[in-house]
Amino acid sequence: MSEKSASRIPVLITSSLKPVKDTRAWGKLGLSLRETGQFELSFMGFSPKALENYEDEKYYTSISKAHSGWGRIYSQIKFLKILLIVKPKILICCTYEYLAIASIFKGILEYKLVYDVQENYVKNLELNPTLSPSKKSKLSRLINWLERTNGVDLFLLAEKCYAEEMPEKTPFLILENTFAGIIRPVKTIQFEKKKGYRFLISGTLTPAFGTLEAINWFKEILKEFPESTLKIIGHCSLDSFKIELHKACENIAQIKLKASNLPVPHEEIIIAYSGIDFAILPYQNRDAIKDKMPTKLFESAALGVPVLIGGNPKWLDFLAPFSGGFPIDFFDFEHASLQFNAALNQTYFTQSPEESILWKSQHSDFISAINSL
Repeated sequence: MSEKSASRIPVLITSSLKPVKDTRAWGKLGLSLRETGQFELSFMGFSPKALENYEDEKYYTSISKAHSGWGRIYSQIKFLKILLIVKPKILICCTYEYLAIASIFKGILEYKLVYDVQENYVKNLELNPTLSPSKKSKLSRLINWLERTNGVDLFLLAEKCYAEEMPEKTPFLILENTFAGIIRPVKTIQFEKKKGYRFLISGTLTPAFGTLEAINWFKEILKEFPESTLKIIGHCSLDSFKIELHKACENIAQIKLKASNLPVPHEEIIIAYSGIDFAILPYQNRDAIKDKMPTKLFESAALGVPVLIGGNPKWLDFLAPFSGGFPIDFFDFEHASLQFNAALNQTYFTQSPEESILWKSQHSDFISAINSL
């Protein structure tokens, strides 16, 4: 180890199911720490293959096979082993699953413990249609027990609403899932009438996120705009829902579906935005969703792509200052064409979004919070 490396503060950022190069853990938290030159970084997360290590940046695999129950159990042992190898001064847990071990060994290894709260995991249980009420109840108790582990020095909250939903998580710093790039310069967008428009649905594909409804909505749009296309790309963890999606897209040449068993690399998602007219966020108005700010809102705003969304007031308020989108009722198939024509008559990006949609607007707050530990 070089003298330069030895002088840096060892940091371990861990997750069990998220990719080892996760958009948030690696692409935002990790790269922000790397920019300071103060830290020696190690990452642990899902990876089907080993990744190349560097002097001041190392990667460890938590799980190598998706949907492996035994793998998740064994990952606890792996986590402890890596904890003893890295001996971090700062441990950032991006999953509740590792909090018990992290708390037990905190006094022994003398690190500061940060819990990156990426989801309200208890609320999210209601979005999983495969769980019985009794299983939801058991999982809820387990998650609550793990998240109340003593010894967390700082909570990072990925949504503003989490401060109200989980008031016990203090001290906290809100770090929203803003865009980790730059704002693309765009001109004001006004659509001309043509035979087809290009749509994109990206990210997690689940029933509660309205993917199926959006496909059926798009089929109505094809009746008036037959040359339209719909790209769907994202992670679908429910095999039964994946079957539904493929069935819904059967024999529709204008729909290109990529429903992956594994999280799709973020760079692939960003490439999918290229050349599209509208991004679609057809989320259902569920309690676990309505107060959150999806990453796709920040992405679309920064990339200059108009968004068609359900009538979520919070999202509409976000888009309003720069005219970044239009509300659509994706469940109203009868008036699909009428509503979309109304969207086509709007003017988008009448001004540039503010830099608060970018991760760099939160960078200094994050670094200050870590340095304070």
